[in-house]
Amino acid sequence: MVDHASMGTLRRSRTAELHIDRPGFTAKIEHDLGIAKLQLLGRKQATDLLVQLVGGPAPDVGRQRESDGLTIAWLAPGEWLLLGREPIVASHARALALTGGNDALVVDLTHARTAFLLSGTAVRAVLAAHCPLDLWPDSFPENAAARSLLGDAGMFISRLTDGRDGRPTFRIILDQTMAPYAARMLGGDSYRAGADT
Repeated sequence: MVDHASMGTLRRSRTAELHIDRPGFTAKIEHDLGIAKLQLLGRKQATDLLVQLVGGPAPDVGRQRESDGLTIAWLAPGEWLLLGREPIVASHARALALTGGNDALVVDLTHARTAFLLSGTAVRAVLAAHCPLDLWPDSFPENAAARSLLGDAGMFISRLTDGRDGRPTFRIILDQTMAPYAARMLGGDSYRAGADT
């Protein structure tokens, strides 16, 4: 099953902008990130069906994996987040909805979410002020993924591959309406919301 009303028709505001660049911490909006939620229902083992649908192994609990430009992140049993460039995610979402039939519920969330990329030597300290997760490498290694809070806002957070300089990098995704709140939590006074395009 697929939400045809939202598949590829609505998009987030293109002019929303945030850029924080201070010693030890940078934050910016990740434009053109496609986001879809996949939930597998029915009698088949969900993980087995995911492997069949995406043609590769499912990520372990609390992890994400990338293959051919598509990142698949575990959210809950039988539920995953699909991330990547908008056309790639839209294409996979349509294919998964068609192939999965009544066992697959796919919702394109691109238009409803804002993604931030956060990095730097102080990124964990900034996040720790507002997020209850232990984000140190032993507890949250590269490619870890979880649902959590940023202040009062629900968010998805994942740790990406460290930068060339070894600085940790995180992606957080929140409801688009919470982007100004998140920017303020991160210490940004330069967030500018734009009109939808």
